[in-house]
Amino acid sequence: MTATSTLTAAGPRTEFAAAGLLLRLLADPTRMGIVELLAEGDRTVAELASALATPRSRLGNHLACGLHCGVWTSEKRGRHVVYSLADRGVLGLLEHARQIAAPRADYLAGCSRLGPDWI
Repeated sequence: MTATSTLTAAGPRTEFAAAGLLLRLLADPTRMGIVELLAEGDRTVAELASALATPRSRLGNHLACGLHCGVWTSEKRGRHVVYSLADRGVLGLLEHARQIAAPRADYLAGCSRLGPDWI
């Protein structure tokens, strides 16, 4: 174990907590979809809602999470708010997760031990 990956008596170091929260943010399929769409280019809420087949009203919390954590940014352009991917590093993380999950995708998709209530 390296110095940055050791545990203290008070609990995980800040780096672990931050990484855990980032993984929690990215654990949601809607937010994964947002990341993938923003990797292709800037999008408005309407464009994201259409591409994800999700009502705009349901995207608000997802978009707020990513903004707060700095994974994407927003900018007012005329009458629209446009979202952009702020950190392309998350793309590698998602791709790596897909590669690890692929051999057991069917099992993981039906896993009842870790469900949406735990994320």
